[in-house]
Amino acid sequence: MRDAYADLAAFYDEMAKDPAIETFYREWRRSLRAAMAEHGVRPRVLVDLACGTGNSAVPWARRRGLRVVGVDRSEAMLRVARRKSSAVRWYRQDLRGLRLTERADVVTCHFDALNHVLREAELQRVFHNVARVLREGGLFQFDLNTRHMLRWLGGRQKLLRAGPHWYMADNAFDRSTGVATFRQVWFVAHGRLYRKIDVTVPERAYDDRDLRRMLRRAGMDLVRVWAQRDVEGKPGRKVYLAVRGPGPSLTRAARRQRRRSGGSPRPCRGVARRAPGPARTRSSRRS
Repeated sequence: MRDAYADLAAFYDEMAKDPAIETFYREWRRSLRAAMAEHGVRPRVLVDLACGTGNSAVPWARRRGLRVVGVDRSEAMLRVARRKSSAVRWYRQDLRGLRLTERADVVTCHFDALNHVLREAELQRVFHNVARVLREGGLFQFDLNTRHMLRWLGGRQKLLRAGPHWYMADNAFDRSTGVATFRQVWFVAHGRLYRKIDVTVPERAYDDRDLRRMLRRAGMDLVRVWAQRDVEGKPGRKVYLAVRGPGPSLTRAARRQRRRSGGSPRPCRGVARRAPGPARTRSSRRS
């Protein structure tokens, strides 16, 4: 599969300097610190999945006593990340075939990376892989664009500047499949000239009910959901927090036995709770 970010990696961080995007990173770190305090998690290992150029992983590496691992399937993005920090262990892997020797206390996956997983069976595989990496009681924080956001972005165009470069975002939404196609046409500055680069990325949204079911099947309980940004009065981006339960991922027979014995997962708390900070609307990094 072609690396959609191969041509974009060298100047991706020019786009990430946008103050609204930097706010996202701060809010994710703040919410995760609060979750660790609430659940009594004192992390020794944090794994950042779909880490890209390391904007999420590198700040955690400055925390004393915390070992940070970054995973991405794009070698081009990882080359940029490696130049930022030698303290992070960087791995090139696809999340659907994740194989890490490290066991983590916290796993993160941000900037709607899981929206790129277009099939439910493959997202289920990702959740199982995360559960295998997490220690019992460990935390999994991730964010997703909602279907409302993907539909809202469909048909919209905009021209944006990223440092010395320009790019035009042209988005389409297929109502029959629920898949959005984000196309960016970049004009990358080279002296007095510009080089044109096309980047196309598809995304699919998932309902909270389906996410809760898939996480539970992987042995994790969804304990918190909050709307990070609203678009026209409805959640456009949500942040999810799941906790790893005891033992390996539950089999179907084990789930039946748990139901017969009266066991049940902890209820989801704080659904649609908003994060502190300005509620500025901002589309994803691909839009």
